[in-house]
Amino acid sequence: RRLALFKECRPRALNTPGRTDGGDANTARSTRVTSGGMSAAVTQRAGALVSRAWATSGSRARHPQKQSAAAASSVERRRPGLRRAGLTTTRARARAMPVGALAPEEEGNKLDEAAVFTGASRGDKAKQLEIQDLILACETVSPILEIVGSKLDGFSHINGVTALYRIARSLTSRGGRLRRKEASFVVEDRRFLALVDFVEAHSAKLDRVGLENRKWAYHKLMLPSEYRSRAAHAVRQLDRAKDLQGDLLDAIDVETILVLVEDAAEIFNKVNVSTAVHRVARLATTKMNGVVPVDVQSLKNDARFRKLMELVETMAPEMAVVSVANALWAMARLQWAGPESTVDALARRAARECVTGEPRHLSTVMWALAVLGHEPRSKLLAAVGDRAVQKADGFKAPDIVNMLWAYARWHRTAAGGAPCSVSTVDALCAVALRELHTFTPYQCANLAWSLAMLEVTLPNPRALGMILDRAAQEPGKLDPTALTHTLWAIGVKGTEMDGNSGAFQTLLAEAARRASTKKIGRTGAAGVVWACGRLRVTPRPGESDALLGRLLGEGVAERGGKGGTTRPLKPLESQALVHAVWGVSQMDGVTMSEPHRAAALEHATRLTGEGKMPKAHAEALRQSAAGAGLDPRQMEAALAGA
Repeated sequence: RRLALFKECRPRALNTPGRTDGGDANTARSTRVTSGGMSAAVTQRAGALVSRAWATSGSRARHPQKQSAAAASSVERRRPGLRRAGLTTTRARARAMPVGALAPEEEGNKLDEAAVFTGASRGDKAKQLEIQDLILACETVSPILEIVGSKLDGFSHINGVTALYRIARSLTSRGGRLRRKEASFVVEDRRFLALVDFVEAHSAKLDRVGLENRKWAYHKLMLPSEYRSRAAHAVRQLDRAKDLQGDLLDAIDVETILVLVEDAAEIFNKVNVSTAVHRVARLATTKMNGVVPVDVQSLKNDARFRKLMELVETMAPEMAVVSVANALWAMARLQWAGPESTVDALARRAARECVTGEPRHLSTVMWALAVLGHEPRSKLLAAVGDRAVQKADGFKAPDIVNMLWAYARWHRTAAGGAPCSVSTVDALCAVALRELHTFTPYQCANLAWSLAMLEVTLPNPRALGMILDRAAQEPGKLDPTALTHTLWAIGVKGTEMDGNSGAFQTLLAEAARRASTKKIGRTGAAGVVWACGRLRVTPRPGESDALLGRLLGEGVAERGGKGGTTRPLKPLESQALVHAVWGVSQMDGVTMSEPHRAAALEHATRLTGEGKMPKAHAEALRQSAAGAGLDPRQMEAALAGA
């Protein structure tokens, strides 16, 4: 009976914390304990206590040297290694943080193992994470030095400062005193010297925690004074940079920031630099009450501003993605492309850092590069595309519009479009249509133009109509470019049903009204006329005359100069002329007036004489002349030799 009770409780007794091995010995010891006639509950408790005691004593007996060495060299509770499954509590994360990897970023991101070794390739990152785990698992100096000797070439800056810090801690007694005799041998070891050289060479990449740990390790190990002073100076510089950051954020004019650049350029770190250039651009290009306007061209020629941009290029390899986005945004806002090397350096850094970027960072980087006329490499496009698809649901209306606008710009200039853009554009289009109620009319106008340029196949037949309806809600708030781009985009992607909708007619009336007062461009007017022809839309009386008058120039009666002379028409591109003539030819019941016919023939004659009339455009004019009310023979004479 007693044996049956013991066997029943034995599994629980053997699965107690602290058991390592030796199950048979535990069973025998438990059998002797239960021979006194205990109850089942007492038997279970006794077996558990004996199991723990036996496992602990057995472990110590088997590894006496290891236990004594650990007792002699241990100065703190062993830090757990960084777990790949994530950390559950703030204190647990704090204990498991790799040394030197936890300085707060500009936006206070939480620890992410993927971001600890940001910038390394996947293979290097895996090796560095493995090295970090090995270092954190070491409790004495010798295994750390062995890792340094065999794997130093694969170290990251975090691995280096972690190894240095762990060596210093291992050589410190429980009372906080250095074991000098043992330390004297360590600091003369060639592997330790190589580690110090490595940390010094990569000290610029360390955050505040890493710099503090380097300073503490150097002082604790009593390294030569130049090492200790250099480490202490780096920490002081970081404190000064923190104060400088506050001054930059408090500045209310550009001159204050430029003075700080002039007086303290050597203190600026990566965050200070991105903040400074971002603030300069915002203050110089935004009208604010009480802020003196700045001449942007004079600012670009200022030696202090050029010094700041040199710092941007120097600090680019260390910047986080938010700093890269701020710097590129500032350059785009100021229309300052600067040396090509500066944009290239920021683009390369963005390609490495965008794996941790938020939607606003990704869209800002892409928008700024498109504004600056930079053609991104496929590596950047692939990295941004992967991250954008992953974070698609987090994109807001401005982020979607800016991202698609950038892709549309590159699609127009790059043969075959921007690489790696199809999946990204499809994902963002789906989000845009789902969240269309959050878009402003201006954003809808830009969205329509981008989709037309990208030749996107819309998932919903009513998608274009939804965008058009939203854009036409407040036509007066659309700038001239947005207004004409919307009508042109509907002409590209829409159908006759879209052209006959009330929203299209509303935007068309607004475009004609602005054309009569010359508040839209001639190219924009050409796009509107072409869209009307493409959709078989017949404008209301007076609307076509207003658009053609803005496009082709003043009528003959309005061109008279002093003394009866006639002023020449303003030059017009052949593409715009073709749009005007072809568009009118497709409208039912609409032909050009006499002044507009004369102007069209004059433009055709001038373009042909200057050799600016391509054969395809000349052929299109010949075929559509009669439908627009032009004499085909006069048009043929104007195009003679084209």
